[in-house]
Amino acid sequence: MNSIEAVSVTKILDAHGKDAIEAEVVTTSGYGRCSFPAPSETIRRAREEITTLIGKDANQQAEIDELLQDVFTLPNMSMVFSVAIANAAAASLEMPLYRYLGGPFANAMPCPLLKIFSAASDYFVVPIGASSFSGGIAASISIHQEFNKLNLSSESNDVDVLDHLNSTIGEAHNRFGFKIKLGIDLTSSHYSSSDRNSSRLRGTDGTNRFKYVSDLIERYDLYYVEDSFDRTEFEYQEQLNDAFGTRCLIASNAYEHGHANTHHRRTNKEASILLLTPTTTIFSVFRKHALARASSCSCAMLTHNSTTCETSPSHLAVALSTPFIKLSVSGSQNASKINELLRIEQELFEGSSCRMVKKPI
Repeated sequence: MNSIEAVSVTKILDAHGKDAIEAEVVTTSGYGRCSFPAPSETIRRAREEITTLIGKDANQQAEIDELLQDVFTLPNMSMVFSVAIANAAAASLEMPLYRYLGGPFANAMPCPLLKIFSAASDYFVVPIGASSFSGGIAASISIHQEFNKLNLSSESNDVDVLDHLNSTIGEAHNRFGFKIKLGIDLTSSHYSSSDRNSSRLRGTDGTNRFKYVSDLIERYDLYYVEDSFDRTEFEYQEQLNDAFGTRCLIASNAYEHGHANTHHRRTNKEASILLLTPTTTIFSVFRKHALARASSCSCAMLTHNSTTCETSPSHLAVALSTPFIKLSVSGSQNASKINELLRIEQELFEGSSCRMVKKPI
C-alpha cells in the first residue's frame, strides 16, 4: 500500500499574478506536486480539509477522486490534489505521469491547435501534415513569427486576419513540406445575442451567423471551428456540424457547464470534437473522454484553466491519446506545456520515427 503520509498547501501566483494553489503530497514511496488557479478563501479551506487524505492509498485513483469531489466543490481544487496524488503514485513506480495513467497505449503524440493571434476571434494554425509534435510546433511558431511582422491591429476583422494567415501558411507549407490549416474560435458563447464580441456578429440572428461561419469555412478551407453560436442556439450548432462535420472539426463549448442531460445531445449532434478541460479530477476527465469516444466524437485537450506552469494537461493528452491539444504561443504557462510535450516525445521515441495520434479527418 502506497499510503499518503503528508499533504501541504501553499498559495502561489499564476502567470497573470492571480492567486493559485500548490499541493504537495508525500506517500510511503513517492512525492507529487501540482498547481492550479484558485481563490484565496478556498485555499484557506483546503488547508483544513486535507487531513481527510492522510492514510489513503495513493494508487487507488478512482477512490481518491471520489473522495476529493465530496470534499471540494470548486473544480480546480479537487483537480490539484488529484494530479498531485497521481504524480506521487507515478513517482513511486518510477514512471512519468503519462505512462502511469495511459499504460502501454500512451505511445503517440497529439497535434497542436496553436493560437497565434486574438482580435475579433481567436485564430489557430493546425499542422495536420506534421509527422511529429516537434515538427508541428516548429512550423506553427514560424507562422506566428512571420505573421507578427504584419502588425495587424487587435481590431482587425475575421476576413482581414484569415486573408493574411492564409498567405503566411502557404509560405510555411513550402518551407516545411507538410499541410497546415487554419482554425478559428468565435467565442460566441461568452456573449449574449444582444452583446456580440465584434461588429461582424453584433445584432445578427442565428441564421445569418450560420451563413457567415459557413462562408468562412468554404473560403479558407478551415479545419477547426469553435463556439460559433451562443447558449440558446444549439439548433444552428447542429446544422453546422451536419453540414461540415466530416470535413472540418466543429467544436462547441456553449454547454461546457450545462446540465448533464445536454451532454448526449452535444457530443452526438452539435460537435464532431469534444473539448476536454482538465478540471474536477483525473477520473472525471477519463470518464468524459470515454463518453466522447463511445459517441464517435473526437477530443482535444484544453489547457486554458492551467495558468500556472503546471504540465499535467500535456501528460493527460498523451495518456488519453487525444488527437489534439489546444495551446497558445505566448506566456510562460503555455511554454511549459509545449516544452513538456517536447520532452515526452523525446522520451517516447529517442530519435526513432515519431508516431502521431490518428486524426479524425
